[in-house]
Amino acid sequence: MSKKIIVVFILITCLGSISAQTFIGKINPFPQYNSLLASNDTVKILGIMVEFQEDKDGATFGNGKFGTIYTSDYGNTIVDPLPHNKAYFEAHLQFVKNYFSKVSGGRTTIEYFVLPDIVSVSQTMRNYSPDPNSDDLTSVAKFSKEAWSIAQTNNPDFDFSSYDLFTIFHAGVGRDVTLPGSLGNERDLPSLFLSEEALKNSLNNDLSGLPVNRNGKYNSLIMPETESREDEGVTGSVLYQISTNGLFAASIGSYLGLPDLFNTETGISAIGKFGLMDGQAIFAYNGIFPPEPSAWEKIYLGWEEPITVSPGDYNINLVTKNAAAVGDTVILKVPINSSEYYLVENRIRDANSDGAKITYILNGIKRTKTFTKDTTGFYSYDIDSLRGVITDVDEYDWALPSIVSVNNDVYYRKPGGGIVIWHIDENVIKNNIADNKINVDKNNRGVDVEEADGVQDIGESFYDIFGDLVIGEGYAEDFWYAGNPAELFKNKFSKDTRPNTNTNSGANSLITFSNFSPKSNKISFKLNYGDSLIVPIAKYSLDTLLGKTLTYSPEESGQFSFSLLVDSSLYDLSISDYKKLDNYYSDYKVAFYNHDLLGVRGSYIYQYSENGSALAEYNVEETITTPVTFRKNSSGVSEYIVGTKKGKVKIFVIDAVDGVVLSQEFAADEEAPIRFIATSEDYISFATDDKLYDSNGKSYQLNGSASDQVYVLALTKLKDGRYVSVIHYKNRISVVAGDELINSFSVNAAISSLSISDLKNDGENYVLFTDGNNLEALNLQGSSADNFPFTDPDGIGFTGTPVAADFEGDGKSEVIAATKDGRIFAIDGGTGKVVSGFPISTGAQLATTPVLFNYNGKASLAAIDVLNNFYVWNIGAVDAKMFWSEENGNNYNSSFVDKAANTSGFTNQFFPASRVYNYPNPVYDNTTYIRYYVAEDSKINIKIFDLAGGFVTELNDNASGGLDNETEWNVNNIQSGVYLARVEATGSSGKTESNIIKIAIIK
Repeated sequence: MSKKIIVVFILITCLGSISAQTFIGKINPFPQYNSLLASNDTVKILGIMVEFQEDKDGATFGNGKFGTIYTSDYGNTIVDPLPHNKAYFEAHLQFVKNYFSKVSGGRTTIEYFVLPDIVSVSQTMRNYSPDPNSDDLTSVAKFSKEAWSIAQTNNPDFDFSSYDLFTIFHAGVGRDVTLPGSLGNERDLPSLFLSEEALKNSLNNDLSGLPVNRNGKYNSLIMPETESREDEGVTGSVLYQISTNGLFAASIGSYLGLPDLFNTETGISAIGKFGLMDGQAIFAYNGIFPPEPSAWEKIYLGWEEPITVSPGDYNINLVTKNAAAVGDTVILKVPINSSEYYLVENRIRDANSDGAKITYILNGIKRTKTFTKDTTGFYSYDIDSLRGVITDVDEYDWALPSIVSVNNDVYYRKPGGGIVIWHIDENVIKNNIADNKINVDKNNRGVDVEEADGVQDIGESFYDIFGDLVIGEGYAEDFWYAGNPAELFKNKFSKDTRPNTNTNSGANSLITFSNFSPKSNKISFKLNYGDSLIVPIAKYSLDTLLGKTLTYSPEESGQFSFSLLVDSSLYDLSISDYKKLDNYYSDYKVAFYNHDLLGVRGSYIYQYSENGSALAEYNVEETITTPVTFRKNSSGVSEYIVGTKKGKVKIFVIDAVDGVVLSQEFAADEEAPIRFIATSEDYISFATDDKLYDSNGKSYQLNGSASDQVYVLALTKLKDGRYVSVIHYKNRISVVAGDELINSFSVNAAISSLSISDLKNDGENYVLFTDGNNLEALNLQGSSADNFPFTDPDGIGFTGTPVAADFEGDGKSEVIAATKDGRIFAIDGGTGKVVSGFPISTGAQLATTPVLFNYNGKASLAAIDVLNNFYVWNIGAVDAKMFWSEENGNNYNSSFVDKAANTSGFTNQFFPASRVYNYPNPVYDNTTYIRYYVAEDSKINIKIFDLAGGFVTELNDNASGGLDNETEWNVNNIQSGVYLARVEATGSSGKTESNIIKIAIIK
């Protein structure tokens, strides 16, 4: 007797990281990140039939000979009936020939031949079967080697080398599926594609006896005579009918280069029936035919070329492959960032509206049968109405999920279909394809179905009301179309829907799909890029031009361009394209002046026009060691400033008659290279490796050495108008006014850059830098700004220089910093919270410091990542007030930020209560910081008491006037509880005030 198979119980049985139809995970480094089809679109398959020595082993089906797996005579009323001979296996080969011809659009042709004689190997099946749960394939590789060696010996005149793929059809079933409550197949052979790498690994590089294919490669594909098998039921022996067609198609897909797209560690589904390389698809309709490969699989194999959109707003029409005419869009590619994108396709279960036409061979005769709908004996889990060997289906996507409906207590199925949206992450694919683990992490799959029903349950495990395990396999409600009955379906796919369009790192992709039309062969929808304020305006690849610096250079037309420095060559990046600027060079970051660029090379300063050659050049007669800095001095005169190898800072003016003329020069004490210059309109700060100088003739010894070079120099002003240099060297940040050290504090040795910004309009500028997982903001006393540091919520860590501007229009700056995986955060300087719409993502670490600029009345941001992709976004509704907009502060390379604004209203108070607090609070670790503001230099006394009034400790400190200060309290030996801290300030004028705060300690 035969019985319907409940498909949810068909689970792929893993062998370590190996599955029935797949590559060999950790053992086999194949698949590579490419496809075999690039060099050969015809696949010639050679098959041999192999039997084992006869056995009576209860752990295998049959006795090792063809046709012995059944205990009853089922005749020809079943799928894949006996005899299992040459004609039978060639019928299955005819199926894969038809399948690949159709799904590839005729681009891949299968040719085949099966040798007529049966090969008998020397041992029983058990001896060639790997141990259960083992990833050692030595035994099955030896089986392949022995079988092919015998076949070549028996056919000395046959040209094996004229074929591509060598296939063994062996007696018995495959160790590939597990039926409810079944045992007995622990020693059957797993169905595997053994690549050359797998064979070499398993056979210790001894491939003698194996045939070599047309490309000089070794391989062996192992297939059973059938997947049908008997099992003992309540009423006796039950036949489960399972064809090898889907398994064979996926195995050939493995040879062509497709990786497995299910979870190869568990065998559980990851893409369901929406592609080929998943167990649910392989055993759709009990294995008689799988659906078409997914959009990603077709593109990977070179069968389809998607239509790629750039950022913008679109009305899209997608047509099913079977209904497409010339010019119709079949697959749409929607880029997210450098590594992620959406592939969108229209998949209809019955595009021709003529049912499923099944072609099969029975008793050597080709026959057809048409089903206008799923019906008894023709469901995804029930094929009792079929017989013979299925060799073709007119539409393979009939295997897609269908809708189960209920009418008058009668269950029936309606045709499924609609838009399938695939989220592709090339980083995940590249990093995991060699181990065949693309979709192992269900939260970060390389090829993922965005399930329209709002429940990402493909591959999830559930228990039904009867306690049976059910694996989510993908359902008809996962298609996108108007009228989808799923409760959570909103006919929209955006950052705030379920599922959402965020990147795999959680960043805002800025992409929205909406207004899907009803399902049909042509489905329309809207595609929009942009958030309420953040809108992508440019993105393109730079063809491996990995740059060092990026400089903003506005054009007279109101457009923009950027100058990218690559080695010493300059490239112009516009809104839509880029080009190399011939004969434009610079050894350091260029500066911008009056729509011209200023570069330096060797001992020359060059002034380049927007679209021509050098307008002017000047030989400073010493090797230049700094970027050129442009400024207009306090008299309004334009000046170029450079530092030289011999310790000189040279200032040149632009004379209408004489051109570029040296006007002034400053010198270091020693003939040491000038490393950094920072300048305002009337002040210059510059540094050698170990000493700081200014244009007033003052200097400050940094106590460093050549190995402790100044990493970065910035210039700003204190509240009293004094210029201060902010430098990072020897793991410290020091604040110096002329020859006076104002303050110095330690920082992590890992930082290599910093910037300056007015975060809060509280009269203080803050030093910004990234330090591992933290974005730090410290005042010039070394105290953290309120609500800082900001910590990367994913723990990946920040990198590079933060930039800052007020693009929200509240007077306070926002800080932009990027993580190592390409997320770009914007942090509100006042609240320390992420600005709405951020983070956004490039998908890869940034290659240069990002650039803030204003474009068409809106704040904008540009970035280049290490994958050489260039991005530009509008990020605000108004022109931004720039503080630190790019490397070296701005496109003048001035590295200067003016003194901070003061709108806080408390600085007229000596010791404002609102500025006295501790952080963190509650205190969970061993340290807390008590912060306070004083209007003048003061002595600070802090007495701490418990709630009962008992004295705990006393702290004393000195505070600088006009700044936030803080005192550290180590609570390592303090018990959990609430404490009162009386903070008293005694100013230099004699004024004394105090405030009391509560501190909670939790251990």
